[in-house]
Amino acid sequence: MKAKTLSLAGLLGLVLLLFAGTVQALTIAAGAGYRRPLGELAQRFQAETGIKVDLVFGNMGQVLGQIRGGAPVDLVLGDRAFLEPSGLALAAIHQLGQGRLVLAWPRGLRLASPQDLAQPRIKRLALPDPAKTIYGQAGWQFLARAGLSAAVRDKLLVVGAVPQVSTYLISGEVDAGLLNLTDVLGIQAQIGGHLMIDPGLYDPIQIMMGLLADAPQTAEARRFLAFLAGPQARRIVAAHGL
Repeated sequence: MKAKTLSLAGLLGLVLLLFAGTVQALTIAAGAGYRRPLGELAQRFQAETGIKVDLVFGNMGQVLGQIRGGAPVDLVLGDRAFLEPSGLALAAIHQLGQGRLVLAWPRGLRLASPQDLAQPRIKRLALPDPAKTIYGQAGWQFLARAGLSAAVRDKLLVVGAVPQVSTYLISGEVDAGLLNLTDVLGIQAQIGGHLMIDPGLYDPIQIMMGLLADAPQTAEARRFLAFLAGPQARRIVAAHGL
């Protein structure tokens, strides 16, 4: 049985079903860059407990906006830099792992180091929106601290979220992209390769799961947090680069 994934727009239908009493599910909202690990975690949890899990993904700006707007969310997964200042009331927090920024390129290209971004052959560099995503922020910090900002300014293609960077890399529409290791591990067979960015060139990315204080399914949400602390969940998280 697979965990059900909803678009942000699909939350309206979920709300109607909840009020109709036909659906009782644990709802988790997350940054789009964590679709693969969260999907696997939800599937394992659902198989073990029988508790239905619905997943909602978007950039963190969208996710936080939906929650503030009253979407029936129980747990939210994202980075501490977005969640702590968000104003959301959280009843509990589980530290899931550490996010890692990588530079990736499509098939047919090869970058020996991040400094290769300044070369004329690199004409388009995809970056998640720094205003709405932590990896966009981290990517911008890296470019500034590595002295590459001026060299790549006219090459930047700013997109809404991490998965869009992956899509452009797979299609070969960009020459390079900055995104998280978790997403790159899921597409590595479809791209040319990737390099880890020195973590000293961007602020630490702490990925955490927060239980909302007004969660509709509090008991089920606490069971999911307990599941995350177990060995099976830790193995899944590690396998996805967190």
